[in-house]
Amino acid sequence: MKRILDDCQDTGLLWEVLDGLRLPAFLVNSDFMVTDCNISLKARLDFTKEDTLNRSVFDFINIAPPLQHVLFKKKVTVLEGRCIQKNRESFPAKINFIKHADGFIVVAEDISELIKIEMRAAHRRKEINTYNALSKTLSRATDLKVMTEKVLEPLVNTMNFDAAWIYLTDDSSRELKLCCFKGVPEGTLGTAEALKPYEGFVSRVFSSEKALLVKNVLDDPRVTPPHINESGFNSIAGVPLVVKSLGDEKGKVVGVLGVADRMNDYFSSLDIQFLTTIGNQLGVAIENARLIANLKEKVKQIKLINEISSVVNSSLSIGHIFRLVFSEIRQVLDFDRASITLLKENNNFLEIFAIDTKRPTKLTKGVIAPTKETSAGWVTKNQKPWINRDLKEDMSFHYDSVLLNEGIRSTISVPLFKDRPLGALNLDSIMPGKYSEKDLEILMPVAKHLSIALENAILFEEITREKREWEKTFDAITDMVWIVDLKGKVLRVNRAVIEKSGRAELSLIQKSSHEIFKSLQILDGENLSFESIEHKRQLFKEVHGLNGSIYYFWTYPLLNSEGNIYGVVNYLREVTEQKRLEQRLIRADKLASLGILVAGVAHEINNPLGIIAGYSEALLDRAKDPELHTVEAFEDFPDYLKTINNEIFRCKDTLNTLLDFARPSGGIYREIDINGLIKEVILLVKHGARAHKPRIDLNLQRNIPETMADPGAMRQVFLNIIMNSFYFMGSEGVIIISTAHEKNKNRTDYIRIRITDNGKGIEKEIVDKIFDPFFSTKAVGEGTGLGLSICHRIITEHCGTIDVESKAGAGTTFIIRIPVKGKKLLMSS
Repeated sequence: MKRILDDCQDTGLLWEVLDGLRLPAFLVNSDFMVTDCNISLKARLDFTKEDTLNRSVFDFINIAPPLQHVLFKKKVTVLEGRCIQKNRESFPAKINFIKHADGFIVVAEDISELIKIEMRAAHRRKEINTYNALSKTLSRATDLKVMTEKVLEPLVNTMNFDAAWIYLTDDSSRELKLCCFKGVPEGTLGTAEALKPYEGFVSRVFSSEKALLVKNVLDDPRVTPPHINESGFNSIAGVPLVVKSLGDEKGKVVGVLGVADRMNDYFSSLDIQFLTTIGNQLGVAIENARLIANLKEKVKQIKLINEISSVVNSSLSIGHIFRLVFSEIRQVLDFDRASITLLKENNNFLEIFAIDTKRPTKLTKGVIAPTKETSAGWVTKNQKPWINRDLKEDMSFHYDSVLLNEGIRSTISVPLFKDRPLGALNLDSIMPGKYSEKDLEILMPVAKHLSIALENAILFEEITREKREWEKTFDAITDMVWIVDLKGKVLRVNRAVIEKSGRAELSLIQKSSHEIFKSLQILDGENLSFESIEHKRQLFKEVHGLNGSIYYFWTYPLLNSEGNIYGVVNYLREVTEQKRLEQRLIRADKLASLGILVAGVAHEINNPLGIIAGYSEALLDRAKDPELHTVEAFEDFPDYLKTINNEIFRCKDTLNTLLDFARPSGGIYREIDINGLIKEVILLVKHGARAHKPRIDLNLQRNIPETMADPGAMRQVFLNIIMNSFYFMGSEGVIIISTAHEKNKNRTDYIRIRITDNGKGIEKEIVDKIFDPFFSTKAVGEGTGLGLSICHRIITEHCGTIDVESKAGAGTTFIIRIPVKGKKLLMSS
């Protein structure tokens, strides 16, 4: 411009040049009053020459007043200002003041486009800087939340946008959710709901999959004006975040990037291009971040499954497994309450088997609920997962209202199944919408492993319970039972073996059965186990102890599924008392049969014997006739008749004894003191046996209870036994009588009487016969052999027992036991 002015000193020529350049120009004097102008002034400012003459040039140009004084110091001064058009609009211009004669030539050069170019260049530099910053952020950040927040920082800080935000789609619901925002005043957009004014705008961008520019929200029907006025934003721009996969040109929209400014028409198509570029790169970065996050989740899931598998394989305690499993689940999935419910009672009810919660609840372990009224029951029955996103909004099962009343809002349940429905695994949260289908990717594999653990644990508990029951049954057997292997080594013994052998269990394990037989003083029993192994069948043998005890011994071979023997069960039952009872029963049966026979025989004999006795007495009276004494042949008849008569009466006495044996005593029962009755008997015995000089020692327990008994019959029992002792003792014999109150195995009260002498005893071969009728070891004619039989009958009538212990040359002991009975008990018996 300066060179043009130097070359064109002629004003007319200068105006032609400036008009050619379409530059408006003024000729002003030293007072800056316009004296002339060129034609371009009209074209640019719409002023005519007449409009400008004698007016101040500053009516048409605008510069800072403080700069006017510098115009006289230089030949050419260039200042920036604005040219004012006739319609009062203005545009930026470069104002050239060139000294000319006594004034200045003022030339205005429009720099609007230049400023725009410079602004575009500056904007482009900002975009490049922003893009570089975003590229670094997107290439380094892997956390989605951190990455998106860092993306917004340069958009607001570098690009000078007033606000920016990012919405992303939820993986499961495909709904748009606010991810992050920046540049909004505190309190205006503090939560996700605060961006509701733009949900319509964002949804349009998302659904159309195209960028959207709103230059003035007040004039655009696509945005609701009232909300925008409240937020203060006037122009908005948004672009979809698109991810393109191989072979997919269209791509998939994963979110929306939006920016806003309070100025009208702030954003241009260039901004849309820039945001689109950013959006494309951001979409890829978001997808990568999600893939990385999903990969990490998968790694966590694999690690979780491995941990749970390890837990399942390391324990059979379901309680221990439950605690460890949910401790692992809590690391990847949050919950406020976790539980396992199991099917019960014909699959109609669910029972809470285990629960983990810190919240107060009525639904504790053991609580029962019907399957038809709970989501867990539906899951168990249908073997499908169920998600309650918000119990407050959707209550599909009546019984789930209990959960809602306890503050639970969302639940997720997955089935537990192992060859059959087992139950359900349940997680509950107080947050609505806590769980989604994505969580099933974690819980379903967990449920599979947990089902295996649960089934194993249930089976283990059943086996353990059955084992305990078997052990209790094994130990509850009162007979002796033990198991041996093929080598005859003891594997297990029951409690009866321990108690009766007097040996500790460990002292018998891995020892031979000989140790058990040795402790019980039994001979010749061990070989039966080996015979059972050899013949592969059950065997039986009666064995005897050195102390006279009798045992039944069975052996049962143990066979596996293949039919091979792997051990033997030995079963030993002491039958000493049983044998004695059998002998008593046999004896009682004999006595009963004999009593019937004796009663009939005695009756048949007694009648003719009475006739014979009558005739014998009549013959004795006739034998007193003196005339008969003169007959030599009749001389011995009186003696014969007297002998016949005596023997007849002896036969009658014997028959009376037989009849006493045959019929019940028929005495009167009353409460008696056994000790007092024994003392009465002793007085009678001592008075009638002075020649024997016996010594009788009494050891009578005090306070023995009275019992209902026939005192006459009991007196006869004691007399018979004591008189028998006198008969078989020497002149210095000793009899010891003791009494005691005791209980038998059935906790029945008994009175025990022991009568012991130091006589010659009874041979072993005949000791079992002494209660048989007519058996006697006395000389012929000195006893009928019915005394002890009558004693046995009397004691039996009193529901008692009488036993004998004797060794030849070592004395004899009679043991009598009679139950303690009151009047009511006597009547019932």
